Amino acid sequence: MLDTDGKFYLGRVVDAKTNEKTEQALLYDPDDLVTHAVVVGMTGSGKTGLCLDLLEEAALNNVPALMIDPKGDITNALMHFPELAPADFQPWVNA
Repeated sequence: MLDTDGKFYLGRVVDAKTNEKTEQALLYDPDDLVTHAVVVGMTGSGKTGLCLDLLEEAALNNVPALMIDPKGDITNALMHFPELAPADFQPWVNA
């Protein structure tokens, strides 16, 4: 298993000259996250895949995330976390 040292694993680095995947892991430091983000791109460019990867990595690293998905593509991600319960969100809800 890859040791990501608390960073989000997003895949492998692609060599810009050859367009081939390298063995180098592409990691994202969650400390670089800000309070808001938006993902934009052309149809089929990988927006949903990137969002799913970020959401999964956030959940695995106990980073709270709120995603708005009007199309409904991301709801299938919940199948990867069958043990997730509403009470798990309580630490981030001011009620």
